[in-house]
Amino acid sequence: MALIVLIAGLLCMKALRHGGTRYAFLTVLLPVMMLIPSDFNMRLPHLPPLSFVDMALLPLGVGMILTDLPRWRFTRMDVWVLIFLFTSAYSERLPWGYNGAMLHFITVLLECIVPYMAGRALLEQPGMRIETVNLLIMLMAVASFLGMPQFVLKWNPYIHFWSHFFPGQFPTIPQVRHGVGRVEGPYGMAESNGMVLLIGLTLAFWLRSVGYFGRRFRYERITLIILITTILMTQSRGPWLGLILALSIASIGRAKRPARRAILVFGSVLLVGVPLYSVAKTYINSAPAQVGSEVQTAQYRQQMIDDYVPIAELGGAWGWGNVYPVMHGRFSIDNEYLLIWLTQGYVGLGTLILIFLDAMVSFTWLGIRSRTFQDRYLNFSLLGIFFGMAVCLGTVWLSAQAFMLFFLMVGWSQAIRPASALDSRLQLVRVYT
Repeated sequence: MALIVLIAGLLCMKALRHGGTRYAFLTVLLPVMMLIPSDFNMRLPHLPPLSFVDMALLPLGVGMILTDLPRWRFTRMDVWVLIFLFTSAYSERLPWGYNGAMLHFITVLLECIVPYMAGRALLEQPGMRIETVNLLIMLMAVASFLGMPQFVLKWNPYIHFWSHFFPGQFPTIPQVRHGVGRVEGPYGMAESNGMVLLIGLTLAFWLRSVGYFGRRFRYERITLIILITTILMTQSRGPWLGLILALSIASIGRAKRPARRAILVFGSVLLVGVPLYSVAKTYINSAPAQVGSEVQTAQYRQQMIDDYVPIAELGGAWGWGNVYPVMHGRFSIDNEYLLIWLTQGYVGLGTLILIFLDAMVSFTWLGIRSRTFQDRYLNFSLLGIFFGMAVCLGTVWLSAQAFMLFFLMVGWSQAIRPASALDSRLQLVRVYT
């Protein structure tokens, strides 16, 4: 039954033949990515595990190489992304040898490079910006609505349904907190779901501001209610904090005086956030922890950092790969920066930080230079998303659809250009029917 993942690849090839890379991206890749869990996969000899989204990414990547690559303009970000890809694959040579490294390379090539290429080559083509954001938000709302029963049932409807087609594959154990389920949706874990919804909600408020919904106010309101309710149901504090920060920074783009709003936002972060962090850290270190409490979770993360930093330092430039020494039974590394340092070494960690910084600088510069409200608000919204994700990744790891959306936006950061008012109006044109 696992062969059904091939359907996604066949549909993508048909879409490529019928309407090209943009059509395949919108009608096949995004629905598959946002509605089907990436954990279930087909396993064949001499190939890495391939999921539905992997099978859709493969023909799309080939299609972009054949049709969109000739327009590619090399940028500094390309270097950081390629180094990140190399460290991710090369680090696997230690535990699995070069054959294992090559298999891992194929997976990361599909889930990192192809979304990056799509962000760079497709999202700023005429009509694609609005259409992509609108479709992403619609799909997130549908996925969230279908996943909400987990809050009461305490098991994931997506995992329950797809496990019938993939016997023996149970990717995650349902998460429960405060006696209710933590809604995971098709995105792997509640934390990953929170990261995806952080992106979706920030873009949804931008889409609302440009008036794309028009007369469909009910649709807009219902969508926002679903997304907000679902991110609360994830019970993931890292994404909550990231969303607050993202929306605060995004508000700079819609302010009449952006410079004054920027001073207010970042000044508040320094004056309130830093002292609050110090107080919380002192309390966590001194307070007794109860099983399952927030204090115990925070103490676990602090002890995890203390235990694993020396191990990460021993990993050197390329890290340990995915088989690193486990300290005191702490298998879960709830910190993306520490996890990358462990698995990909300080080269991989440094490259990830450079990707964040390069994208943030690009969005800041574009936001300052923007000549239209739509562009300025979009660039500061994307800047807010990257700041929010940078904060969140200190408490969660980047995986599944959140990983692919991250690199999609990294590619987008290299494609956006300051637009005139006419260009902005042209963005409202639909690209498929």
